[in-house]
Amino acid sequence: MRKKIAAFRPESVLERSMEKANRYGFDFFGFPVFELVDRKEALREIEEVFEEGVDIVVFTSLNGVKKAFSICEGEIDLKKNLSTVIVGAIGPVTRKELEKRGVRVDFMPDEYSARGLMRLLEEQRDVKNKNIVFLRSSEGGQDILDFLRGKGASVKDIRVYKVKIKDSEEEKRLFSDLLIYKPDYIIFTSSLTFKTFLELARKFGMEEKIFSVLEHAKTVAIGDLTAETIRKEGMKVDLVAGKSTFEDVLKGIER
Repeated sequence: MRKKIAAFRPESVLERSMEKANRYGFDFFGFPVFELVDRKEALREIEEVFEEGVDIVVFTSLNGVKKAFSICEGEIDLKKNLSTVIVGAIGPVTRKELEKRGVRVDFMPDEYSARGLMRLLEEQRDVKNKNIVFLRSSEGGQDILDFLRGKGASVKDIRVYKVKIKDSEEEKRLFSDLLIYKPDYIIFTSSLTFKTFLELARKFGMEEKIFSVLEHAKTVAIGDLTAETIRKEGMKVDLVAGKSTFEDVLKGIER
């Protein structure tokens, strides 16, 4: 009997996630718990930092790359501007998206997280007096910024997209379907995904039933930060996937 997997992925990758799950012999149920909205006002911020001078630009996710290029399209030649600076990426998916757009990636941490980036910068690069720009989500953590400022860098955090929680009757129905589905594994790809999932369960009055599903299933977290967020809510984590690709998670479950 095929094992059942539940994951809460963006609309744009749901079908691909299902295809990959099927390839590894799993049944798949998933839906997005939030949508990503461009911050159009970030355009002026991006223009200003390149006018003032940038040494390093860091992309922390695939969505950060897509949204930054979407905002700049027809207004700024982002690819050309990035060719004059050092570019960093967290995770192979982020790097691949940049390279697909003709952008050279100069560094990527082995651990696909802010902590991995801190370690890499501390070991390999002198950031003192460097102008560093992050192009990322409005939900990005503060730790990496504080770390770099503590090392003497000037840091600009440009939020190229924000998160809008999906909380309509459709999502409420999907939560009910999840209770019926009773997955063997539940995958949380980020702390934000888990927090939003829990917030919606509470809003829909399903917290107790959802906790029961989580107790029944094996919980899989991508990254230590996600695992830590889940455990803070008193829940168990059965598998922590160090790599950020969905396929790597499926391989881990298969093993």
